[in-house]
Amino acid sequence: MQAQLNQAISFHKSGNFPQAEALYRRILESQPEAAPVQAQLAILLSQTQRDQQALPLFAKAIEALPDAFDLLMQAADVASRSGETGFAEKCLRRAVALRDDDIRANEALAGVLIGNHREKEALNAAKHCIKLNPKSANAYNVKGMALCRMGEIDKGYKNFQKALKLNPGQLGVIRNLILYGKQRREPLLAQVIPQLEGNLSQPGLQAMVKMNIAYVLSMYFEKEKQPGKSFRYLKMGNDINRSGYQYSHAQSQKQFGLMSKIFDMTLADALQDNGLNDEGPIFILGMPRSGTTLIEQILSSHSKVESEGEIQDLRLAFEAQSKRILDEQDVTRRAEACLLAAKDYLKSVRARQNAPFFTDKMPYNFLMIGLIALTMPNARIIHCTRDPLETCFSIYKQNFSGSHAYTNDLVELGEYYNAYESLMEVWKQRFGDRIYEANYERMIDNSEQEIRSLLSFCELPMEENCLSFHKNKRAVRTASVAQVRQPIYKDALKASTPYETQLTPLKEVLDSGRGAELIYD
Repeated sequence: MQAQLNQAISFHKSGNFPQAEALYRRILESQPEAAPVQAQLAILLSQTQRDQQALPLFAKAIEALPDAFDLLMQAADVASRSGETGFAEKCLRRAVALRDDDIRANEALAGVLIGNHREKEALNAAKHCIKLNPKSANAYNVKGMALCRMGEIDKGYKNFQKALKLNPGQLGVIRNLILYGKQRREPLLAQVIPQLEGNLSQPGLQAMVKMNIAYVLSMYFEKEKQPGKSFRYLKMGNDINRSGYQYSHAQSQKQFGLMSKIFDMTLADALQDNGLNDEGPIFILGMPRSGTTLIEQILSSHSKVESEGEIQDLRLAFEAQSKRILDEQDVTRRAEACLLAAKDYLKSVRARQNAPFFTDKMPYNFLMIGLIALTMPNARIIHCTRDPLETCFSIYKQNFSGSHAYTNDLVELGEYYNAYESLMEVWKQRFGDRIYEANYERMIDNSEQEIRSLLSFCELPMEENCLSFHKNKRAVRTASVAQVRQPIYKDALKASTPYETQLTPLKEVLDSGRGAELIYD
């Protein structure tokens, strides 16, 4: 085996990946548990853009080689790129345990912890990095993010300033200075922005880097009230983003149609009086950027309510039972599968949540309103709404991570919004008395009355903390973090107005209702 492995490694180092891969796989056929071979093949697969295939091999190799520092670091890097941040955190914790003074491992761990919403641990990890290396721009950036998410905006901002002085080209820091410095004039930004504009014209610039620069420049020039320049860079970023994936609006229409078809009144009859009794869940849902974070911040300021944030528990519980829910012809068995999904959801959340009430503000739970209404009769459903054009424009301005495939093209974005509204009309017809509409514009115009009405729907007594929600120190992790740390303000009510001409394609789709039809196969 060793001779074959040496030959494979030689091929690998010389860049002959096909020959190296063939030899690695041949060795594993006869010795499937050979950890060094698993590790080498995992590295090769990651080098050839096959991260998902590499991860299981990394995991197996690490089980046998738990003290292989470089292997742990490589696995963590691939896991982070793939969104497998739990595995990345596990690898990095082990790496730091092996080498507590390694700055690279500590910086990576701090970054993963902030990505995994462990703000306090991330803050401590960042402080440790700064002790190891007082010039670590990454550490100051993570420290700033942790502080801002926990409500310490001014302290966080000072850390972003330090980070940018240490590394003037770090895009994440520049973005954070723009995001958290809403009313500030920042001389540091005035120095680096022209350099970023110049970088865009460099030959051979990677598409991903160009995209991220474009989004940051758009944010900056919007803040500087230069809408023409801002939108030009915004469209550049979205166009690059859109070129990297496939999206079919018809698939969204089919998905929406299927959900409305499954959770009908026949299923309601089968589930009658069999729903779960937990009164705790408060679902805050709707389109992204429709005010969900604002509503969560208000409710989580109440003494009886804890925030869970944008959790995936309901989607995962549904997916675990999806075959039975979607394909089962016997309505009684389908109802049983729906109840099991709801039980799994509540078990998952209640394992970490003991408060009388908790908020789940995953916006895309609007797809699951049928499941929620039929299996959790005591749960509250709050549907967040906002002016359609403002909602869609705010979505278009976000460089979302994860699966938001409809967001980067104005026409597709408008069509998706129209289909969403059609699905919501179905849910309102069936479960209208269960759904409370929390409208962003009404909340801005008359916040006290709207907050009282919201609490009344949730059957919560009025508390003054809910009126001063911006003082709530809970961690906020979405793009709205800077806004909800302020009192109610009206800046965003007509944010689209300076971009009226550029947004004409979106407005035309929204006005026409194009793409609104739900498809029932």
